[in-house]
Amino acid sequence: MKIIYLLLDAISYQHSWLSNNSYMPNLKKHSEKGMNFHNHYAVTHNTRGNLAAMFYGASSSITQVMGRKQSLRESGLESLQKKLKNIGYETSYIGTQPLFHSEKKGDNLDFSRCIYLSPSMSDFYIPAENFNKYIFQNKKKIQDKSLSFFHFTDCHEPYETPDNQLDKKTFPNIHNFHYRLSNIFYRIPRKVYKNFFSYNNAKKKKEIFSLYPRLKELCIHPFGSVNTPERYSWFYEKVWSDRNFLYEYEKMMTVTLKYLDKHINETLKFIKEYHKHNTLIFISSDHGNNGVLSPAFKLKYGLLSDAATHIPLSLLTFDEKIKEKFFYERNIHKFTSHTNFFKTILNLIDNKKNKFEKESLISKDIENEYVLSELNDERFDYGECVIRNLNERISLRIKSSDNPQTLKLIEFNDILNSINQNDYNKYYNFKSKYNLNFDKSYGF
Repeated sequence: MKIIYLLLDAISYQHSWLSNNSYMPNLKKHSEKGMNFHNHYAVTHNTRGNLAAMFYGASSSITQVMGRKQSLRESGLESLQKKLKNIGYETSYIGTQPLFHSEKKGDNLDFSRCIYLSPSMSDFYIPAENFNKYIFQNKKKIQDKSLSFFHFTDCHEPYETPDNQLDKKTFPNIHNFHYRLSNIFYRIPRKVYKNFFSYNNAKKKKEIFSLYPRLKELCIHPFGSVNTPERYSWFYEKVWSDRNFLYEYEKMMTVTLKYLDKHINETLKFIKEYHKHNTLIFISSDHGNNGVLSPAFKLKYGLLSDAATHIPLSLLTFDEKIKEKFFYERNIHKFTSHTNFFKTILNLIDNKKNKFEKESLISKDIENEYVLSELNDERFDYGECVIRNLNERISLRIKSSDNPQTLKLIEFNDILNSINQNDYNKYYNFKSKYNLNFDKSYGF
């Protein structure tokens, strides 16, 4: 079987094809023939922690990956891609941002192919239309027995897709702010100089292009576009202090959603034409859209709010046999998370050996007692663990630390926020069982 995961960076459920018909109409149309998970959650608020959950089938306190500071090898667990390679599967990760942070140089993280087309999605952003060109040119590399991740970053701030044009009619406040005198006479000329005439940046660009040979044709604005208002001083301060600016900033975000929707539709057409048979497609986000969450919102609701962790997930196929066999319901409202992907794939490949009926997304018996979201980092005011299900949400906050083990099993006396004993007991019983049942051979 061909398994393709289209990972769309930084899209919250509320802004997705599963929630709003107008933001991503093409994906909405595709989802009407797929299987959709309406209560799917990220395990943390960043990319690395969520990829670790998919690779190892566990929450961040088990994988020990909270962000860039930790290696994806930290836990010593056997990855999904290694398990698949051992039974003859080709595995690949192809992304417009790298995963090499905190990793040994040249470590492919057990993938047969691990290709980073850019060293930075901020300085060397690759738009979806160019990323698609790369994918389409390498269509033969998606083999019959394969798992392929394609990671798109268009909806991550700063919002500078080719469709994001700063016209005065659509964005009057941001346009006027961007073209204020201090920008026209100082900041914009300085940005032009740095982008096109700076010796240091020219040298860096030459070095980067030599390390990433395809990047020169894929990246349209090295170091970011001169016309991107987010790249200039005081932009975000203005957004968070002025509702009119925030409204226009959110409109900028919707432009990126529609842009990505248009090009993911082309990706799906490509899959249908060249890889229709025996192919299962996952479409989701790594985490929610943190870019439109103000500091005040994060302070009040935390970094693991629904806005940051509630994400869309759809399963699609153009093969009627797969649809008849696995798509048991159009819309599923049971609570699921990125950790379920691991066991879904193992159950899919060999359900006699890997009997994970209650953890597999393609099983009508799937049932998570709770789904976990966790985060701890010394940069933030506190660490946090949130457990959720259809009936309740329990949050525990502790002293900030870079040690993921601090969230392994939180003691009552270490909790900073107000929580009653009954809720703590629910957390403690669930997390104790979760930790104890963890089996390195399968991910739990």
